[in-house]
Amino acid sequence: MVFKKPGVKETTVLLALAWLVPFAIHLAPWSGSKPLGAYLLPMFWATFVGAYLFGARLGVVVGLFGSVVNLLVTGLPAWKFLSVMSFELVVFAVVTGWAVRRLPRLVLIAPLGYLLAKLASTGLQLATPVFGDIGAPGDFLLSSLGRGAAGLIVLAAINAALVWFYPKTSRDGA
Repeated sequence: MVFKKPGVKETTVLLALAWLVPFAIHLAPWSGSKPLGAYLLPMFWATFVGAYLFGARLGVVVGLFGSVVNLLVTGLPAWKFLSVMSFELVVFAVVTGWAVRRLPRLVLIAPLGYLLAKLASTGLQLATPVFGDIGAPGDFLLSSLGRGAAGLIVLAAINAALVWFYPKTSRDGA
């Protein structure tokens, strides 16, 4: 079995982290034109930990919970970005949960999952503007990836730490 079954304690801790980490980052002094979270991607941190340890289902719950609670408490992500961020968090959790099953020792699952989630939201926005006016899809993708470079490094570090301290074997036993 690749994933542990989450208990109430683990779920509560992950939900608390999903709210607390982005909240703390939003409180950090910052004078940039975009919120600091747009650079560090904290919504994806606890989502990935949940998906890595317990599978995609808990990763999705953690990601959606964190984004909604942070919107209600801090106003971030902005309402106009909540739908696209929620979609990306779901894709991210599903992709990373699947990848951990197949390649559990790969330390770039989280950054690659983020890239795939961004590509999926861009493709959907190109097909139909389901997310409303978030700008030109290609520009939105490129600016998100450029701004999120530091966050991708953090995601890779979290991924590497989980692989190092909580190693897994693939579903196939590899």
